[in-house]
Amino acid sequence: MKPYFEMNEFDASFYSTFLKSRLPEKIFDVHVHINLPEHVAAIPPARWKSDWALECGHLLPAEDAYACARELFPDCRFRIAGFPWPIKEADMEANNAYLVDKRTEGLLMPFMTVQPQWDPEQVERSLLEGLFVGFKPYPDMVSGVKGADISIYDFFPHEQWRIADRHGKAVMLHLPRAQRMADPDNIRELKGIRQTYPRVSIIIAHFGRSFCPYYLRTGLQLLGPDSEGFYFDTAAVINPETYDLAFSRISPERILFGTDMPILFWHGRRTWTEKEYRNLCRENFSWNTRHEAAEVEAGYTLFLYEQMRGILDAMDRHGFDANQRKAVFWNNAERILISNQKATEEVQGVWK
Repeated sequence: MKPYFEMNEFDASFYSTFLKSRLPEKIFDVHVHINLPEHVAAIPPARWKSDWALECGHLLPAEDAYACARELFPDCRFRIAGFPWPIKEADMEANNAYLVDKRTEGLLMPFMTVQPQWDPEQVERSLLEGLFVGFKPYPDMVSGVKGADISIYDFFPHEQWRIADRHGKAVMLHLPRAQRMADPDNIRELKGIRQTYPRVSIIIAHFGRSFCPYYLRTGLQLLGPDSEGFYFDTAAVINPETYDLAFSRISPERILFGTDMPILFWHGRRTWTEKEYRNLCRENFSWNTRHEAAEVEAGYTLFLYEQMRGILDAMDRHGFDANQRKAVFWNNAERILISNQKATEEVQGVWK
């Protein structure tokens, strides 16, 4: 396995002190990017350095993903729902086909990434023949700028929503626009999608990109009672205030655990303002220009450990019982992603 990260004594101590005794027996990670080097070979180096998240991690074969999970969380049974690396220059067809192969081997539940211009008949055929659990559309298929001012329908058009609705599939949705979950146009479109395509299980990734609580607080206010029609995942969210807000305003039956592997395979911490965050990191990425003192950085642990501690601490603060914890870490994902009967029969031996 490629050395995706380096565990040290502090990481082991952090795991033992803050995580081990509180972790669930089973973890179902619904947000993992799975691919091979050849799927992203045509992407120029400058593109990777155009965004900190792209530079941090963009390669992770399925077997390596499980090896990393075993090293990070050795006391848990781990399952993965994976999707391609959603960047428009990638070989999306080959990446989708790779995920189908890994589903056949019983390694993961695959989402299919689509480009908006693809032929709807071929998309539907591939979705069903590959036994994908749903779609992972992404704004980058239209614009390579994070937070671009585009519509959800620009990168996941009505034709593809109709396919997902017809077959009762899930859609893992990464919101566009700079205001993300707090953008009134995103909220208007989400409400319309929920009404028009009622059979789709819509999972809003990253709590609607609410890395700061402002976006989730405002978005939930704008959604009102309609928020009960959506699911949310935890991927790459670290802010404890976001978790406090989510666990007080969203039913545990509507929250799914996700990591965003391999993006957070590094040591650091995050600071926040009302609407912005800043990553502090020990590893030498090109974007990492603000270092703290060496003795401070020695106390950094893996971001994935910081995320897990934040979730567990918030669950404790909000009095989550055993069933609510199981819902977030396993049961919700199992219920949603194996709702299609054909997929259930295909993977029954893996999940039972």
